[in-house]
Amino acid sequence: ILNDIDQDPSIPPLPPVMVHCFTGTQMEANSYVDRGFYLSFAGTICKFQRGAPLRALLPDLPLDRVMVETDAPFMGFRKDRRYSEPEDTVGVASKLAETVERPYAEVCHATTSAAVKFFNLE
Repeated sequence: ILNDIDQDPSIPPLPPVMVHCFTGTQMEANSYVDRGFYLSFAGTICKFQRGAPLRALLPDLPLDRVMVETDAPFMGFRKDRRYSEPEDTVGVASKLAETVERPYAEVCHATTSAAVKFFNLE
């Protein structure tokens, strides 16, 4: 459908788009970012095996298009419980910072700024 939107000049531009709980491929991520979309990552990036493909694509993404989330309570990733809570965004942001080899504070600032811009909270 995105290709149809891209090719049909009669379709008005899309509003800001966030891909919630992104679990796609590098090609999909690039396609979304090229269109100006935001990608939101949940605790899946913290899971050893299941998160590996996502962690592999994170360093190639511009941080100003990345957000963190938990998808609480549905996507637990901590070993001490099966559900997630909003406070678990700290763990997601920490794993993101580790993966992209950037300081935690920088990642928090970038992802928060992306959310503020996306949700028009300025």
